[in-house]
Amino acid sequence: MHRFFIAATIFSLKIPILEIFLILVALGVLFVAFMVVSAALVKVDIRDIYPTNKDQKDTKEITIGFFSDSHGFGCLRSPKWIAGHFLEKHCDVVLFGGDCVHHKKVHNADTKLLTEVSALLKEKNIDLIIVHGNHDWKLERSDYDKMGVILLDDAWKELSFDSKIAVCGIADSERGNRPWGKIPSDFSNFGGFRLLLVHNPDYTYELPDRSSSDGEDLPFDYMLCGHLHGGQVHLPGNLEFRIFREDRIAREEGILAGEFKFRGYKGFISKGVGNGFLPIRLFARPEIHILRFHI
Repeated sequence: MHRFFIAATIFSLKIPILEIFLILVALGVLFVAFMVVSAALVKVDIRDIYPTNKDQKDTKEITIGFFSDSHGFGCLRSPKWIAGHFLEKHCDVVLFGGDCVHHKKVHNADTKLLTEVSALLKEKNIDLIIVHGNHDWKLERSDYDKMGVILLDDAWKELSFDSKIAVCGIADSERGNRPWGKIPSDFSNFGGFRLLLVHNPDYTYELPDRSSSDGEDLPFDYMLCGHLHGGQVHLPGNLEFRIFREDRIAREEGILAGEFKFRGYKGFISKGVGNGFLPIRLFARPEIHILRFHI
C-alpha cells in the first residue's frame, strides 16, 4: 500500500524516475564528502583534569600531549601540524595510545607519522612515549627504536618533572581473547602520581572492581586510552557497537570518549587522530589532546 502511494505521488508530480535517481546519487555523494571532510577536521581538545581529591590551590600543573590511533595513511593531518600544537602549548611530554599500523601488513606510512612527530618533539627535548595497540602486533621493538619513540610494553618510566609522576604502558594484543599485561607492582607502589597508558579501555574489566573503594588501594591514579574512535561513524543508540563491534565498555556502558569513571577507575578516552577502515567520520571528529593535569 505504501509503495503504491509513493509511486502514485511520483507519477502525479510527473517527476522523471531518472531525475529522482540522480538526486539520490547526488545526496549520497554529498553525504560521503561530508564524512571525508569530517575525517580531516582534527579537533585540538584542551582541557584541565583534576584526577585527585586535592584542593585545587595545592595542585601542580603538568601539561601532557596525548593522541592515539593514527592508522598510517588513515590520519589526514601532517606530523608537523600535530607536533606543532604540542609544541605551541608547551607540553612536558607527549603520549601516544597505540595503533599506528593500519592493515595487518606494516607499511612505511604506518611508522612515518610517529617518526616525524618524534623528531620534531626531540628538537625541544620532549619525549614521545607510546604503547602497543591491537593493530601494531607485527611491529618489533627495533621498529619503535627506528621511530625514535619510547615504547612501554608492560613497563613503566618515571618522568623528570617538578612533581613525582610515572607512566606505565600496558601492551595490547591483536584481537579476540587478549592476553592482557599486568600492572607492575613497583609501579603501583610508586610514591607519586601514577598514569596508566593502555590502548583499549576494556582493560578495566581485567582489574578488580573498586566501585566501593575510597581510592587508596588503586593500582594507578588515572588512565589514558584510545581504540574506540568515538564510534568513528557514530549512530544513534551506539548502534555501531551493538551491531558491528564487541567492545564492552561502549556496548554495555555507553562510554565512548572523553573523561569517564568506571568500576572505581578514572580515565580519558580519545576519539583518535586517524581513521580505521575508511577515512570517514560521522559525529565523531578526530582529535588530539592537550591535557593539563593538576596533581
